[in-house]
Amino acid sequence: MYKKILSLLFWMILIQSICSAMSQNKLSLPSRSVRCKTGIYIKNLRIDQANEEFKVLFYWWIRVDSIEKGFNAQKVKQIEFINSVNEVEITQEILDTIKGYYYLTGVCQSTTPFKADYHRFPYDKQNLFISLENKNHNINEIVFVSDPSFQNFNRLTDGNIEILNGDQYSISNLSSVNSTYTYNTNFGDPLVTGNDIYSRINFRVEISRNPTGIMLKLGLPLFLVLVLSYLVFFIPDHEISTASALTVTSLLAAIAFQWTINDSLPKVSYYTTVDRVFYLVYSFIFYAMAQTVFTYNLSNGNSRAKKISQTIELHSRWIFPVSFVTILLQILN
Repeated sequence: MYKKILSLLFWMILIQSICSAMSQNKLSLPSRSVRCKTGIYIKNLRIDQANEEFKVLFYWWIRVDSIEKGFNAQKVKQIEFINSVNEVEITQEILDTIKGYYYLTGVCQSTTPFKADYHRFPYDKQNLFISLENKNHNINEIVFVSDPSFQNFNRLTDGNIEILNGDQYSISNLSSVNSTYTYNTNFGDPLVTGNDIYSRINFRVEISRNPTGIMLKLGLPLFLVLVLSYLVFFIPDHEISTASALTVTSLLAAIAFQWTINDSLPKVSYYTTVDRVFYLVYSFIFYAMAQTVFTYNLSNGNSRAKKISQTIELHSRWIFPVSFVTILLQILN
């Protein structure tokens, strides 16, 4: 009888231990994350290419379609546009427990940096990102997903996005990407084990530059500079002072013009398409200067040297423009 009582007590203690362990494991599991459908409506934007930033005014919204008992709206409200220096402004909040949804909307006027790529300037395309994340709650609690109606509300065909840069830019695509971001720290929170992972949604605005206006403004001054250099092929060999004055003036004008263009761009370490055009102009001005000095020296020689000088002058009159246009087309393609 005594052994049966001990055996019964043993099994009771064992079952209680198992139940307690299961209860502890259940409590340690992460809570169910809230799924937030998110979208934005862009009103206007201005691109500051010299400082690699853009200013944008847009409306944003977050919608939770199914809320459960004990839903905490304060968690959802703790949002930030992580690549913006401006605070989020909430204009409307609706918590409907009967229909079971939560809606939050607001407006944001943001100054946002972007990583520019000017290799093909002025034929470049830039990607502008507006990124949303929760301030304090990671992916175990808050998950952002794109609202399916995002594209329909801000259609490009409607022309409802006002670009405050004249006709210099146009928007070629709007899209959104759901992603996560891992912070290689737990921010000193003892409840977080390892790295902290947050849900993030990125709205991408792809803009294309209209190169026509820039190329026209660029082409006319450079054309005049090249014409001045080209005139040396029609100046007599002995007029070296006149020819050298034309080429030096052309070179100085081209350098000053390039400095003016570069002031509107960030200081980049690589060559842009416009840089290659200027370097091409410099090389042909140098060709005109070198040819002037060379033919001048030949003209002071014997009759054979004078004949060679005249031949070089005649051939340079067509070699100069043809070769310049050929190389220029290759650079622009």
